[in-house]
Amino acid sequence: MKDLWRGLGYLRLYWLPALGAVISLLLVTFANLFNPQILKQVIDQGINQKNLEVITFASLALVMVAIVRGIFSFTQGFWSEKASQGLAYDLRNKIFAQLENLSFSYHDKAQTGQLMTRVTNDVDQVRNFVSSSLLQVINALLTLVGSATILFLTNWKLALIAMAMVPVIFGVFMLFFRVVGPRFRLVQQKLGNLNTILQENLAGVRVVKAFGRETYEVKRYRAGNDDLLKENMVIVRGSTLTFPLIFFIANLGTWGVIWFGGSQVIDGQLTVGELIAFNTYLSFLLMPVFILGNTLTSLSQAGASAKRVFEVLDAPIEVSDKPGAKAIDHLHGRVAFENVSFRYNGSERASLENVSFVAEEGMKVAILGRTGAGKSSIINLIPRFYDANEGRVMLDEYDVRDLTLTSLRSFIGIVLQ
Repeated sequence: MKDLWRGLGYLRLYWLPALGAVISLLLVTFANLFNPQILKQVIDQGINQKNLEVITFASLALVMVAIVRGIFSFTQGFWSEKASQGLAYDLRNKIFAQLENLSFSYHDKAQTGQLMTRVTNDVDQVRNFVSSSLLQVINALLTLVGSATILFLTNWKLALIAMAMVPVIFGVFMLFFRVVGPRFRLVQQKLGNLNTILQENLAGVRVVKAFGRETYEVKRYRAGNDDLLKENMVIVRGSTLTFPLIFFIANLGTWGVIWFGGSQVIDGQLTVGELIAFNTYLSFLLMPVFILGNTLTSLSQAGASAKRVFEVLDAPIEVSDKPGAKAIDHLHGRVAFENVSFRYNGSERASLENVSFVAEEGMKVAILGRTGAGKSSIINLIPRFYDANEGRVMLDEYDVRDLTLTSLRSFIGIVLQ
């Protein structure tokens, strides 16, 4: 939840459409709650009293409520989508900028497919929560409170019967959330693994074909797809077991209201219109409970995705400009290594140990050695793709760590093999 709330902080720049969406939601909710009151008047004062004037007036009121609801449903959807798209736009830009600035040591460990999933799918999960599920939560809470209040004002005995099933339904949802919730992060992880296999094969299709590895790669992809399917099926099984149980509990509550309310109508303690309106409000009471239950699923997905997004945004940049770094505009080209030692993160042995040499301006220097001897490591330390663990790498009279990365790398040309 901490990461999800942090993600919602990106709505600050889009507070105006977000506010418009919330206000529209309030008006739609009010219109929904007002509708059964009109229906009650149609039955009790119109149909039962055979009063055509009441029926006509109430029908016009229903049309007006429908128009208001339609207009503000549109503005709610438009403004919420505008705000959520803006949030996703900013998140994608920030993640991409972070990936561009992260050090080589981070990219050495990260899988390309996982990063692609975080920039695309995970950001979209957060956006969907903001555009839809978040407003559904607000709508559900408002409808739940409004419906419960009207139910108790209408008939407190029937209201107690109706409210008795709400904690039971919430208990079932919370059990589902605790058991299935952690699975959503695993699903995103498995999806990232599958995207990694796909990306590697598309990028290296010539190598795959050259070594006749098509069958092996197909089996590898199928195994990753099987893992993703298994995790998804755990969630599906949890959902298919939970929701029928919830509907059964809800139907028991409806049966209780109809039976007890029907007996009150027969005894003259309740009108038919009030019973119909009460039953409508009962559906309004149950609908938010279902919405909140469904939102727990979206909440789990969005929370898992937000955590993955901020894992990238919070990753430390190990090679960066130190305070007071100097921007240079001229170099002669003398390169000197002074007792340089270097070891890659996670490696058990050093790639370079106490390496010292000087390449004077104008010299052509070839570095030879077996695979893993440290040739590439020497080159990578000059433009500060990595920093030496010990010793200094000098350009002219400057330690490369004393220079800004932009100016340092502007003087270095690299021709890849």
